[in-house]
Amino acid sequence: MVTGFSAGQTAKDEEARTLLRFLARLGQAELAAGNAVALVERDLGQIARRNGQENIVVFALPTVLMVQSEDGMEHRVQITPGPYRVGELRFDQMEGVLEIAREARAGRISPHNGLRKLDAIWRMKHRYGDFGFVLGYLITTIGTALILRPTWSGLGYVAILGFLCAMLLVLVRRQPAWNAVMPVVAAFILASVVAVFYRYGVQEAPFQLLIPPLIIFLPGSMLTVAVVELAFANTVSGASRLVAGFGQLILLAFGLLGGFRLFGDGTPELNGQTERLAPWLAWAGVVLFAIGLHLFKSSRRRSLPWMILTMLMAYLGQYVSGRFIDGASTAFFGAAVMAITALVIEYRFKGPPALVTILPAFWLLAPGSFGLVSVTTMATDGMGTAGNILRLLFILTAIATGSLIGAFFYSGLLHVRKARVWRKGPPVPPDPLAANEDEGTL
Repeated sequence: MVTGFSAGQTAKDEEARTLLRFLARLGQAELAAGNAVALVERDLGQIARRNGQENIVVFALPTVLMVQSEDGMEHRVQITPGPYRVGELRFDQMEGVLEIAREARAGRISPHNGLRKLDAIWRMKHRYGDFGFVLGYLITTIGTALILRPTWSGLGYVAILGFLCAMLLVLVRRQPAWNAVMPVVAAFILASVVAVFYRYGVQEAPFQLLIPPLIIFLPGSMLTVAVVELAFANTVSGASRLVAGFGQLILLAFGLLGGFRLFGDGTPELNGQTERLAPWLAWAGVVLFAIGLHLFKSSRRRSLPWMILTMLMAYLGQYVSGRFIDGASTAFFGAAVMAITALVIEYRFKGPPALVTILPAFWLLAPGSFGLVSVTTMATDGMGTAGNILRLLFILTAIATGSLIGAFFYSGLLHVRKARVWRKGPPVPPDPLAANEDEGTL
């Protein structure tokens, strides 16, 4: 009798420890995927309750995760480093992690199997290898350039710079220690090349040449998630992401200024071009941008059409609103349409997780590229351009607010559980444990 009780207690303790390890590893993976800490804490709390553990407390920051379990007189704490120790995830890995979280919230996967699947995700290789990595980055660069609409000759220069940056990334791809300095190194090298171009008579606006090949380094999504976390009252994580995002911009600006001043006569004037590409090519640029990210970030094939659709809808929302209003407010409508589209794709059409389709669209709303121009011009012209930084903060707030409003609009009016137009067949009785599983939040 005592032996059976001891064996049962041992098995229960082992299950509790496995659950704790699973929650810590999953939270670490979600942070690496770029999820907001409020949503990470929500997911882990729901999974703990689904597995019968009501006394688990989760505390997440962008760089560390703590999971505490209290069972009677016994306390267990699992502390896990954040994504800066494990590296960022590709899109296929992000989708796998978020699918594990969704299955675990619904109780369709055990903690033991969840750990096994997470280990498999960490070991996944790039679907298209180095060739797809370089080709994807080149296509992404060209797509971004079409959105910015340079001249035809400028498009050729952008392709050269994009290929050069892709080769630099391939060289350091297997050297994680270089990731921290790659933004400033890449910016310095590309700015040096552009400065040499100007010596030979090239007449292109410098940032139309430099932003497309540096688009991956721009912290648009990081800055926007920071504002979202501040809106959720996650002050510490939001402020730390905000500082990290501005730090990334400063590193890029430092590299650009160093390259221009070493090989040129300072930052060239931002002159407009009179023979820019046709406006309709910007829509082709959106599609190319999505295809390039698909190859570069190794997303799943089934995710590509949904990525293209979400990005087109984000661009459409910004474009249509721009016909009636001017300025950064158009980012609000683009973000709202983007969020609604991504959530409908995930929850109605069983497509990829919303975060996977939303992240590429963040770059289209351009807080990162505008912030890079703002910081660089401030370093060049002094504090007279401080209004650009205020405009950048306004854009970030507009995108974050638009994303939240879009999510709440979906949850209140379009969610499967609430909108009759979506329902097929008789209503399903609600599951109290899964009540918040598909709430439509980002």
